[in-house]
Amino acid sequence: MHVRNVEWVVKISKHCNLRCTYCYEFPFLADRARMSLADLEAMFRNIASYYASDPKRMDFVWHGGEPLLIEPDYYFRIRELQEKELGEQGIPYTNSIQTNLTVLTPHVLELVKSGMLSNIGVSLDLFGDQRVNVAGRPSQPTVLRNMQRLIDEGISFGCITVLSRLTAPHIDAIYEFFEEIDASFRLLPIYRTGYANQQDDLALTDQEIVSVFKRAVDLWLRSDSSIQVRPIHDYIVNAVGKLSTAHRGNYYDKLADEVVYIVQPDGSIYSVADPPDENLCHGNIFEKPLGELKRSAGYLRAVARAATRIQEACSDCEYHGVCSGYFMGEATPEQRQTRDGDRVRCGVAKPVQQYIERILTENSALHGQAALTQRLAGPQ
Repeated sequence: MHVRNVEWVVKISKHCNLRCTYCYEFPFLADRARMSLADLEAMFRNIASYYASDPKRMDFVWHGGEPLLIEPDYYFRIRELQEKELGEQGIPYTNSIQTNLTVLTPHVLELVKSGMLSNIGVSLDLFGDQRVNVAGRPSQPTVLRNMQRLIDEGISFGCITVLSRLTAPHIDAIYEFFEEIDASFRLLPIYRTGYANQQDDLALTDQEIVSVFKRAVDLWLRSDSSIQVRPIHDYIVNAVGKLSTAHRGNYYDKLADEVVYIVQPDGSIYSVADPPDENLCHGNIFEKPLGELKRSAGYLRAVARAATRIQEACSDCEYHGVCSGYFMGEATPEQRQTRDGDRVRCGVAKPVQQYIERILTENSALHGQAALTQRLAGPQ
């Protein structure tokens, strides 16, 4: 798996103006601490020291909490630091933001329109009213108004819908909504827990997730829309690759090519699967160069555990090699279904890909590989 870009999910602050009931950061949402500019400058410098000789693109996703509670001028100053530490080393970079879109002041709109952000992700569930403010009132009416403002301004965005017991029954309506506004979206099953029993009444089983994903596959295949639906898009790519036999050799090698880092407000970094397990922390990117952190005991433990999960779940899978194993390598504890004792299994990606392969095989005239490949590539 040869990666030409690396994603940095930067939790610039965990402070948030909402109290979404399923949020895994729920215990920290009142904390107003933020990353300082000095710390961010050190982070960019410590990243640059590792990639200067192999300038992959660095994709920074500003996350929280709610990152747009931080004044827009702060992000403009951040971009100056990026240009100083990364741009001058010839390392390309992008900035995106994941927002609840409840704050869209004129200054925030100026940031959004400035061109600094290559992508805007909006969190929107449409059903369930789990996304509430500190007074317990639903935030969705505000979000929908602000989405319309973005549309009116010609600003494109994507969305994330959390898949739970309250949203799963509405998959058809959710798909139709995003198709109508021509916005790509991600269906994100609850995958992390902020405190004990938080998700007991909301989280879906693997079988329930598979059922919803199969329906999303059906909706996408029947549509002529160019929107992308993650992770359905990835599963279809894998199924098409297996049928063509042209794309074998795609294996997730965490040690050689880490794909995503999560940076906590204090500078500690983790792989996707691991926070807040301090035993698997790579170290502090504010304090040490990335190369040193990639030799740390915590990082090497994280690498070894990811490799074990991939070996257990993927080594005998017919999709391994087109499906890289990333889904299991970076599975959170909540995503690690087990059988045969503690052996992890792939409870979602494999059965959904099998379903897609069966549909494509049975309907080859309707879903030709060339037409599918063009749709998967998105609008040109």
